[in-house]
Amino acid sequence: MSTRTAPTPAVLAPPRGYDRDRWVNAVLASSLQRNQRHLAMILAHRAGASGELPAGGKLQEAGHLAGDMHLDPKRVRLVLTELETAGWIRRPDIHTWSPGYMVRPISLVFPAAADAPGADRTEPAHTGQPAS
Repeated sequence: MSTRTAPTPAVLAPPRGYDRDRWVNAVLASSLQRNQRHLAMILAHRAGASGELPAGGKLQEAGHLAGDMHLDPKRVRLVLTELETAGWIRRPDIHTWSPGYMVRPISLVFPAAADAPGADRTEPAHTGQPAS
């Protein structure tokens, strides 16, 4: 005889963290420019399961990213800043980052607009009413 415990609502609820497929779909559905989208895809490919690229990692170093993107490292740093400003990535403030010799970590996040319910939709929600 086996005993089974009933799952609690917390167990049934989907995790509310980083989901690579959902993040990539949101990036593709966004209005990001070509270089921003390209860099976002590279970061998603290199990020761990939690959406993190750890501090000091070579994977997010501008020189390595520049080679993958065929861009100047200065331009890659600019695109990283644009993604951060748009809310797609989060990094510690460069002015307060104490190990200055170490590349800052990157967290892939959803901007507020992309995280809204139905953000993955590419067409307006159907109202059930005939079009006039």
